[in-house]
Amino acid sequence: MRFKKIFLLTCAFCVSPWLFVIKPVHAIFLELTTQQIEEAIEYGKKNKHIEIAAFSKPWTNCKDKGQGTATLFTPFHNIAYKARKSAIEHREFMHNDIVSAAEIGDTFTFSATVYGDEYDFCPNYTAKLYYKDDVIQPEFEFAPPIADASEFWPDSPSHSARLVFKFPTKGVDLSALITLAIVAPGGEESLFDFDLAKMR
Repeated sequence: MRFKKIFLLTCAFCVSPWLFVIKPVHAIFLELTTQQIEEAIEYGKKNKHIEIAAFSKPWTNCKDKGQGTATLFTPFHNIAYKARKSAIEHREFMHNDIVSAAEIGDTFTFSATVYGDEYDFCPNYTAKLYYKDDVIQPEFEFAPPIADASEFWPDSPSHSARLVFKFPTKGVDLSALITLAIVAPGGEESLFDFDLAKMR
């Protein structure tokens, strides 16, 4: 699979149109054409000066202030994000950078921000993905051992933490609705809907 992605992304820079991967009109794309890659890079570079929350808004579900957010990193979003970072750091965004950024196409990669009142509230958070009647478990989870002071400090919720979860894309319709459930240690779920048909 890794060789296939590198091959397809290398071909994406060739001039022969038959090398493009045909995809449906409405859905996120796990493998990008030349035009989509160029659009992602352009989006990243053009928006390098705006706040990251505004930059990632098309891929982000926000609850009320202090209630949490979740962001889906599609290949398009990840390339744009990495291109933005390169532009900010005055580095050239190389072909190898594109290949690396696009490799997340095997997974749904989410970044979620959660809030609590204790500095160590976050290590036992987990997540699951609801798709139709299926419940998909994460293949990768990250939660920091210690949370940071939140923008509300010292008021409640005084701490926040950024979590990362990855789920397999296999068997999921890329024009469907999926729901990320962030699960607190006590079992309480915070739900974030993502309509894949409206994303890129």
